[in-house]
Amino acid sequence: MQVSLRRSTLSPQARARLARRSLPIALAAAALGVLAPRSQAQVLFSVDYRGPTIGTVGPCPAPPITAGDILSVTVPGLCAWDGPMYGPMPGPETVIGGGPGGLGLLTVPGCAGGPPGGLCPAEVDAFSRGFDPILTPGMRLAGEFVFSVDEWAIGSPLPLVPSVGTEAPVADSAADVFEALYIPALPPPFPPVFTGINGNTGLIDGNGMASPTTAHYPGTGLFEPRPPVPGPGPRPGDNLDALDIDAGPAVAGFNYFSLDGGIFDPLYGVPGLGTAAANGFLPGMVLASAGGPPGVYAPPLMLGLDLLGPGTDDLDALALFENGIAGFQPSPGPFAWGPGGPDMLLFSVRRGSAVVGMIASGALAIPIEPGDILIPPAAIGLPPQILVPCEYLGLASARMGMAPIGDDLDALDTRRPPATGTGMCHGDGTLIPCPCLNNGANGNGCANSFNPAGANLTGTGIASVAADSVLLTATGMSGGICLFVQGSGVIPPALLDDGIWCIGGIIRLATNPVVGGTSTYPQGANLPVSVKGMVPAVGGIRYYQGWYRNAAPFCTPFTSNRTSGFQIVWAP
Repeated sequence: MQVSLRRSTLSPQARARLARRSLPIALAAAALGVLAPRSQAQVLFSVDYRGPTIGTVGPCPAPPITAGDILSVTVPGLCAWDGPMYGPMPGPETVIGGGPGGLGLLTVPGCAGGPPGGLCPAEVDAFSRGFDPILTPGMRLAGEFVFSVDEWAIGSPLPLVPSVGTEAPVADSAADVFEALYIPALPPPFPPVFTGINGNTGLIDGNGMASPTTAHYPGTGLFEPRPPVPGPGPRPGDNLDALDIDAGPAVAGFNYFSLDGGIFDPLYGVPGLGTAAANGFLPGMVLASAGGPPGVYAPPLMLGLDLLGPGTDDLDALALFENGIAGFQPSPGPFAWGPGGPDMLLFSVRRGSAVVGMIASGALAIPIEPGDILIPPAAIGLPPQILVPCEYLGLASARMGMAPIGDDLDALDTRRPPATGTGMCHGDGTLIPCPCLNNGANGNGCANSFNPAGANLTGTGIASVAADSVLLTATGMSGGICLFVQGSGVIPPALLDDGIWCIGGIIRLATNPVVGGTSTYPQGANLPVSVKGMVPAVGGIRYYQGWYRNAAPFCTPFTSNRTSGFQIVWAP
């Protein structure tokens, strides 16, 4: 049975958790030339030099991992690249080597096999294939910005679960990828007004394992936890340090990246490795390589960096749409970029950079933070412009008194508008068991003898109260009648008939009963919609599940079941 429902009131938070489960990621190039990559979703990333992934060797033929290599997830038992998966899982594999034939760094081969925490200058701080989706005017919804932080981040108020604010206290934030939720416009007004739909939520976990404090969502095979500890030396967990999700076609082409500087970090209490200088570059440069020695793509002054001298700023995160015209054409402001126009280059700077605290040029004349998303200045000689203040990403800042030193935006990517919400209440036996051992497949609610995979609820469209195009779709049901139910809150998962019930608060029916079979309503056609649980005009978080009739019970006298849950953060 497949039933779809188009509603006019849903929340962007739900969109964040579905994105966790099925990532629309294009596979990137395997520049090592070891294997032909698989044509499915993939996330590319690097790790810093302190984590236990450094020096490991996977089942595929590649040198030991260094902090200069670009990594991805491995299919268990196969030498093939895959997207994030549920743990336990193997460690990551090198997809693009940092040395000759990959990023072209001279120092990487000599660092291969070195121990975690070793002071060998081979660390890539930021990475992009140059195919990152272009940002257009208007509000940003959940998942269009994705990012990572290091272990010193604390997050901002209004934490969702999982988020930087909930992962940091258990030291699991540094290996995770988060997605920003609602941002009203770019650049947004400042100071921000926290409405309950700002902030971030987890997209990709470090190790893909469930914990008592967070949801269960796919991972990359990294090590957790990583508590914030000052000083040199190895750490028990990994820090994801560069990121590209929509990585572009798996063909030969340029890789764009930046290298670690030797700037003193006021929280670690030690300087960086100085990888940029060891390879003849500045840490504020964006470099480009097609397998040979890298060259300078964007010099620091064009980005508003190194205004106090060469090497005084360290570029720490990168998202790039390269327009195909030779060289770097900086955009004078937001949205001038695109095909035939300037390049879209978004970045952040490392904690300890000289530009931190300077007043940004452009529309937001406020002090620059290490968690801000920046763009080049309108004119050379000026500091960068702030595109997104870090507070809108759910990160702490010094300029609003949230922390003595603001959170560091450690990696960045843009994504095409993702699915509307995120999955919850999986009932798949991995986190919450179903009744009577009738476990469904991962993420698909509970099963019975006639639908052994379980039933899944997903959503697509724009979750905006004012301009809604949300379509809820329930699949995998065994037949009979389906009802969509909306709640204003969540409850601890509870057994109910043959399934799991997770939504609470104010419960409303989202539709009249839908007679099942194999009917599909892609736009709500022929569907008697009766929307009773309206979301307020200011938006808010709402939770959804489908109730349906079993074709036959599995081991109880009950004849009804539940789909997995779906959580949506509604924008105004």
